[in-house]
Amino acid sequence: MKTLAAFSQPIDAHLLIARLEGMGIAAYARDENMVTLDWLASNAIGGVKVDVADEDYVKAREILAAPPSDESHE
Repeated sequence: MKTLAAFSQPIDAHLLIARLEGMGIAAYARDENMVTLDWLASNAIGGVKVDVADEDYVKAREILAAPPSDESHE
């Protein structure tokens, strides 16, 4: 597993996870419970991390770098 990104709020991590899973990449939130229990500790522990499998890391970085598409208006 590799850490793809870190966020100070769990909702932001879950938005990325939903985007990745929509593209076929399994992703997991790490340290979400710690941040939820004590949000002041978020900076100290590095926030909520989004992890992906090693073999999906390169594709996940490409998805992260690309702007989100809004396909609902097509």
